[in-house]
Amino acid sequence: MRDRDIEVALAARLYRAGLAKILILRAFGDSIAGKTSFIDELYASARGEDAVIGQCIADVAGVVFEYAPQTTGIFLRSGPDITVLPHARIATTLTPDSNALIYIAPTIEDIAFVKRRLSGRKDVAARLRVTTPSGVRDLLRIGHQELLADKAARMIEDFRCEYSAKTVLTGQQGILIGMLITCLLLDALEKQQLGWRGLHVFFSLFFLACVLLRLVACKRASGDDPPPLPAISPAELPVYTVMIALYQEADVVPQLVKAMLALNWPRSKLQVLFLCEADDAATLTALRCQVLPQSFDIIPIAGYGPRTKPKALNYGLLLSKGAFVVVYDAEDRPHPDQLLEAFQHFQRADEKLGCLQAPLKIANAHESLVARMFAFEYAAHFQSFLPWLAHRGLVLPLGGSSNHFRYDCLIAIGGWDPHNVTEDAELGTRLARLGYRADMIARATLEDAPAEAGVWFRQRTRWFKGWIQTWLVQMRKPFTVLAQLGFRRFIVYQLLAAGMIVSSLLYPLTLLFMLSVSFCWLSGSDVFARHQDILCIDLINIVMGYLSFHRLGQRALAGATMPGRILPWIPLYWLLMSLAAWRALGQLNTRPFLWEKTPHRPARSTQETPDRNQ
Repeated sequence: MRDRDIEVALAARLYRAGLAKILILRAFGDSIAGKTSFIDELYASARGEDAVIGQCIADVAGVVFEYAPQTTGIFLRSGPDITVLPHARIATTLTPDSNALIYIAPTIEDIAFVKRRLSGRKDVAARLRVTTPSGVRDLLRIGHQELLADKAARMIEDFRCEYSAKTVLTGQQGILIGMLITCLLLDALEKQQLGWRGLHVFFSLFFLACVLLRLVACKRASGDDPPPLPAISPAELPVYTVMIALYQEADVVPQLVKAMLALNWPRSKLQVLFLCEADDAATLTALRCQVLPQSFDIIPIAGYGPRTKPKALNYGLLLSKGAFVVVYDAEDRPHPDQLLEAFQHFQRADEKLGCLQAPLKIANAHESLVARMFAFEYAAHFQSFLPWLAHRGLVLPLGGSSNHFRYDCLIAIGGWDPHNVTEDAELGTRLARLGYRADMIARATLEDAPAEAGVWFRQRTRWFKGWIQTWLVQMRKPFTVLAQLGFRRFIVYQLLAAGMIVSSLLYPLTLLFMLSVSFCWLSGSDVFARHQDILCIDLINIVMGYLSFHRLGQRALAGATMPGRILPWIPLYWLLMSLAAWRALGQLNTRPFLWEKTPHRPARSTQETPDRNQ
């Protein structure tokens, strides 16, 4: 039979089985418009009808339909090559009585082959089973889960071990830090204040440079509405993979699935991977209760290696079949057209554009002071500072969500570092070091800020710990980094990474110094005279730091108002960040790979849901 005859026969069989005529016609139309498979379009159009579609395919092929068993008895003809798994449509298993069964999710061409070649091979036909595409994928994944988990945990080490944060400090770095501490202690014991004074002046000027960098960035803000997208044929669109790492997120699963279904991308070309820890029964159950398209896969990940988001993303990367990959968080509500904008941006650029960052906007700023400050900080970062960095071609510290990648680029740079707990910032740095660019797009993703101080504090601790990990990894070979980035980008990177870490750690000490000197001055001591110059520098730094942070956020908001005042609370907010930084430094010594979970909850109001005009 010809392929078109098989499609007609399958359509007739589906109609007799009770599938709605409009769904069958839609699948035909979509397969022609998008140059895709009629069967893939059927599965994409008729959610919840997988068994009916599979049974009708089996009837037309003349073989048995059966759900794939949850077994690991798989034969591989060419060894354990896991690169074939994302596109595989066939799996061979061994039953308890040592009989081989072949499970296949056939295309129209496969059905033609089966009818043409196996009509006289009853022994083979008796062992052949038609199943759903997700059934084949699950069967292969379960059979290779240990191999996948092992590969995901050591991707960056296999690529280049010098980029891995598995070792917190190298021996050389430990010696240098030890020598610095020793010199400072000797200086203090000998009551020679020159070293401490010089260090104070150096860090004060360093902080001033960080402030000036942000003041310069105030000149550029991306508060304008996103430009309209040109029309594009579905046939021109490739497969796009969406990866979402989930842990203890059962409450937001319905909202998440709704947001993924709202993405404006052909359903048959959209692969969505829900990456869950294997022991997270609540989230897995919540996902399995949803009626998902065949291209939405629930992936339980075995507990091998560090339990971190980047390890889960590496696991998903090994199962990705898209030419482009995007990462979302559990509570994200991306703009429906975000994938289209990212794809068209990639199409206009060369292959050295490895990543696009969508802005992250906080939807629940009205809930608490912490959420309000977080929202203001995000506005300054994603709508002012990052666009300025991207426009200048500087190193872009990516956000942990809404990062769009070329799949080939991710593979070429070794994926994510599973031992880094702030994997986004590390990956942005590694992209720049290896010659790739990152840029910004306009259509945003709505997120929720932590509304409780305790939740915010644990999250910020993890971020600081990851930033310290990242900086230590990059500075293992500083001259190599300098050669890779160039002088200008290297200096700006130091102001970004080291500047954030150092300024956060020293901020409370600076306040303490200023208060103690001021107290001595008021009490009539001559300490003020000896430290007057340093005190003035510190005071200028602190005030300019507050004002630059506030100005950057105001430019980003572009006239929009926050639900409350910001400027009076900046000193307290920065102090909380400093405490988180010190806690991160302690954790780096005791529990470097601990991933403190940030809980999420569903959006509570209509202003927290995305639309095409956001």
